[in-house]
Amino acid sequence: MTHAQSVARPRPLTRVLLAAAVTAVVASCSSNESATDGTVAGSASAPPTASATPTVSSTPTSPTSSPTPSLAAPADGENSRACADGTCEIRVTAPVTVPLPARFGLGPIEVTAINAQTVTMVAPLLQSEFSSDGGCESTFTGPAANSSAYVSLTCHTGDKAVINELNLQAVGVTDQAAIIRIRPAA
Repeated sequence: MTHAQSVARPRPLTRVLLAAAVTAVVASCSSNESATDGTVAGSASAPPTASATPTVSSTPTSPTSSPTPSLAAPADGENSRACADGTCEIRVTAPVTVPLPARFGLGPIEVTAINAQTVTMVAPLLQSEFSSDGGCESTFTGPAANSSAYVSLTCHTGDKAVINELNLQAVGVTDQAAIIRIRPAA
């Protein structure tokens, strides 16, 4: 059984009605202008004519800059020493060193860079075994001769990383600062 397919084609009547509507709109827009002989344009039998030079209104615009997102005030302000017990929420700007308790097997976190989208941090690993689970991009390096292993983290806003039972989160990041939250992992 075959079905005939119907294809919608514009009807000539539709085009005529559309053209008439456009003409009516143009005529009504110009009906308020007076002709040189005192009659109202559009009242004569001749169709109205459009002006050859359109009127363009230009309003000077000032360049707009996107507002810099602001970060909410963290619980511990900019006091990086508040992290020494393993629980804090601080605002950091690069470079800064954030102390951590040795029980987590992670040395002090060094914030090395902040840009509009990410915060980058580096920390030495203080034990030979470590674990990691999280959303931050992490790179583990070492150990090498005369140096311990370390972890490098690059985090976007909202990213989390759990390293050696320590939960680290980038709560917010702008091009000038970052809010990081450090808590024992549950």
